Amino acid sequence: MKITKRKAILFTAFLLISTVIAIAVSAHESPQFIVDSGSSIDKSSNWAGYVTSGGTYTSISGSWLIPQISSPTANTADSSWIGIGGVTSRDLIQTGTQAVINAAGQISYQAWYELLPRGSVPISFSINPGDSITASITQQQNDQWSISLRDNTNGQNFQTTVTYSSSLSSAEWIEEMLSARRGRSFVPLDNFATVQFSDASTVKNGTMMNLAQAGAENITMMNGRQILATPSAISSDGSTFAVTRTSVTSMPMPSIRHSFGRRGWHRY
Repeated sequence: MKITKRKAILFTAFLLISTVIAIAVSAHESPQFIVDSGSSIDKSSNWAGYVTSGGTYTSISGSWLIPQISSPTANTADSSWIGIGGVTSRDLIQTGTQAVINAAGQISYQAWYELLPRGSVPISFSINPGDSITASITQQQNDQWSISLRDNTNGQNFQTTVTYSSSLSSAEWIEEMLSARRGRSFVPLDNFATVQFSDASTVKNGTMMNLAQAGAENITMMNGRQILATPSAISSDGSTFAVTRTSVTSMPMPSIRHSFGRRGWHRY
């Protein structure tokens, strides 16, 4: 078959677009919360899971299973992670895994860590759906932090020490809708089905606590007035929960920025 110049240009453009999508959505953001008076459930446009604040947090850990994407939809993504800071502050130190589905419907999986406002740093080992991941972030002294992420399924392990100034103001175990265009918009959430978190713990005010002991609160991810992803109740062990994707279609939408944070509260 003869390849014309026009066809070659179109094909090259398609490859570039797919690559840009895979790169552009790898941004992780602080939450855009929604406060609805009369409801006891905290809501967010981009986070689902559990958060705890109102103390000093110097360590966090947790495990999760990388979800199998059902019925992959082009140009969608999701991310699972743990972090410290970001709920009531501009700072956020985090590590996790993500799935990105490009324009051709191909899924790529990536482990990463990030120190906001800097971009995410890829962790160079392979991960796959169904893998068991364990991660931790621990303050060693002052602004020195240890970040570790292990794939319990294939035995790969990553650890690094970074310098970062944290407010120590919150701890999070989150399933996230990724952002694009330097945080100016959100990428539609993929159909991740369910993500199971376990062994969730944090050091709050110098004491090791599980989710329940730390008084963690649930956050439901919303698309307008419709639920996109919702966390289960914390299990009887105090450290296990699941985030489940609903059948509601996730649509591209802009993010809302406020002067007091990279991602602030939005009140109906």
